[in-house]
Amino acid sequence: MAPVSRLRVHVSLALTLMCVAALGCRARAQTTVIVFAAASLSEPFHALERAYEAEHPGVDVVLNLAGSQLLASQLVEGAPADVFASADVATLERVAAERSLEPGSRRAFAANRLVVVVPADADFDELEDLREPGLKVVLAGPEVPVGRYARAALDQLGLSEAVEANLVSNEDSVNGVLAKLELGEADAGLAYATDLRRSPSLRGIELPASVDVRARYELAVLADGPTPAQGLAFAAFVTGAKGQAVLREHGFTAVGEGEG
Repeated sequence: MAPVSRLRVHVSLALTLMCVAALGCRARAQTTVIVFAAASLSEPFHALERAYEAEHPGVDVVLNLAGSQLLASQLVEGAPADVFASADVATLERVAAERSLEPGSRRAFAANRLVVVVPADADFDELEDLREPGLKVVLAGPEVPVGRYARAALDQLGLSEAVEANLVSNEDSVNGVLAKLELGEADAGLAYATDLRRSPSLRGIELPASVDVRARYELAVLADGPTPAQGLAFAAFVTGAKGQAVLREHGFTAVGEGEG
């Protein structure tokens, strides 16, 4: 090989190695923030993930989305996470009893309301229709936040006994409730009003204003998480003006809004 050709090969190899090293450094420089969030937060938290990463180059938001009670079980067993966003207070309390939280990081950040959900073409217009014998009703289980909210609302409506008699399934998340309805395996269920935005084949029937049940979402940063500083920054983004705007765009309301 001619000296000039040999030089070109050496230079090319050196440049390639430099590029590989640079990419390796960038990969190592990537910071990850692990966020556990309730299933009902799936759409807004994917939007928050994109918005946060756009403002924080080099930060990768990793979402774990499932029923709050399932996420809490994982956290109690020691799963690594920086932020936990729960669909209710009780489930966050369960984690707080077993894991260390960053002081002052616990915040209520969103609210939601319940609706009776039925197929869009269903001949179902009144809550009293839930009493109809043979109606197939699906709820989330009593250990799931939306399942607890649903049972509290039904109790206030005097419909608990009738609905329990028609109950065909207890699901482990609100996504399971929606899936049963979309597949035609149930005639009615209770879910969050925001869920209807992602389920065009379903419609909601509002609960009367006298029903004093609203979902309250809380988040906290785990002090023993992999990157608590990043967790605090992401939590601040969610509770700040930009994060709250994203949540409103997806149908969530501020805590206390519409109450009283």
